Amino acid sequence: MKILYLIRAIPHFTYHESTIRELCADGHNVDVRFDRAWSRDDPGRAANAFADSNTSVSLGWSMRRTGLLRRPLFAARELLSYASYLNRSGQDQFYADRWSRYVPARRRFKNSKTLRNMLRSPAAVSALKTFNRLAPADGAITTWLKESAYDAVVASPTNMKLSEYTDFIKAAKNLGIATIIQVLSWDNLTTKGLLHEVPDLTLAWNETQLKEAVEIHGIPSEKIVVTGSPFLDKWFDLDRPRIEDPEFYQRMGLKLGEPYVLYLGSSKNIARDESWLVEDLAKALRNSDDERLRNLTVLIRPHGANQDIYEHLEANNIKLKLREDQVPDSPDSFAEFDATLRNCICVAGLNTTGMVDALVSDRPVVAMIVEEYANTNASKAVHFKYIIDAGVYEVAHTTEEAARIVGRILGGADKKRESRTRFTRNFVRPYGPEVSAGVAGSTAITMAVSGNSAAQVHEAIRALESEQKVAVI
Repeated sequence: MKILYLIRAIPHFTYHESTIRELCADGHNVDVRFDRAWSRDDPGRAANAFADSNTSVSLGWSMRRTGLLRRPLFAARELLSYASYLNRSGQDQFYADRWSRYVPARRRFKNSKTLRNMLRSPAAVSALKTFNRLAPADGAITTWLKESAYDAVVASPTNMKLSEYTDFIKAAKNLGIATIIQVLSWDNLTTKGLLHEVPDLTLAWNETQLKEAVEIHGIPSEKIVVTGSPFLDKWFDLDRPRIEDPEFYQRMGLKLGEPYVLYLGSSKNIARDESWLVEDLAKALRNSDDERLRNLTVLIRPHGANQDIYEHLEANNIKLKLREDQVPDSPDSFAEFDATLRNCICVAGLNTTGMVDALVSDRPVVAMIVEEYANTNASKAVHFKYIIDAGVYEVAHTTEEAARIVGRILGGADKKRESRTRFTRNFVRPYGPEVSAGVAGSTAITMAVSGNSAAQVHEAIRALESEQKVAVI
């Protein structure tokens, strides 16, 4: 089977690596294509390393839609996504404001409530959807897909701003090629744009994302398969790369075995400068009546695209580890992240994907829902609320409260362990710890080529779960 796997940017390869690995293991040829402009000269370490060791994988750049319809068609899609935000309740205003920057006449929309109300009206939404539906598929993309003779087209994501891969899904559908959209990340369906084409199958991480795909994006539930999270499969790999403790502590500038709280920095979209919060947390630990807390270090692991904000911090119980990569996409960088989580007392942070990594690797997490960020997307984002409601984070409203929580964890009172296990099952591996999202995704993609429904795919994946349970017994 010949599969075209479209990934928007080359750093996103790690989000899909486990699925592609399983497709290769099953004997399929996978042509992985990235958009050159969105990849921004990233070296693509993970993708190239994978291709070097898997002869059934090829890497390349994808083409783009051209012609007179490109500009109005993309504008219509961005307007539809903006209208979706305007019609949503329970979503932080930040995301609507951010999407407004991608639409034509954005200043007019920003300054005119009347214009916004017109856009969100059923008539306007219907007209934009009709234009998008009736616009013909791009001729060059259609010709290339036909000549390449692919059995399936997988695309992810197709709902970022100016998403090129919507046009590949449309062209592939017209040609009768199986089409699959794979959800990229934990927040992709709530904080990005709309899915503008309904593929044969949409691969969601969990039941929460299935509901989001139906309610926000209009994808029929009978066309959605729950697979688990391919991006988080790495934490279940017993053979994952490893750095031994002496080397790790030396890299961090810490004494071997020195206890520390790991602070995971957020992106600029969440908090432009949260260094003051880290400084206050370190101060709360230093000033604690508990000697154990006074001896703790706060190790800062910044977000890869928001590092320089911490460079001025000089407290004696703060250590800063700057990163050379934005995501841990090489064996060594992932092994370092793994060791950073493995050796910490607990994790603290505002709202970042690394906090979910920490949950899956079974580390206690303290969510800092402090007053300064209580009414921002740091705390009000829908995807963040899901996790808070799941009860898997310890929640601190002040740095002093965070210090007391750390003290309880040090004393062995990890109250959230069972919740973390339940969260991992529901959110990350819905078919049990032995059935990876990569296996589930590969099964769904190959079955889609044969015209199987989502219900049939679910039945096949559940059979894998049963087989694994029998094998364990």
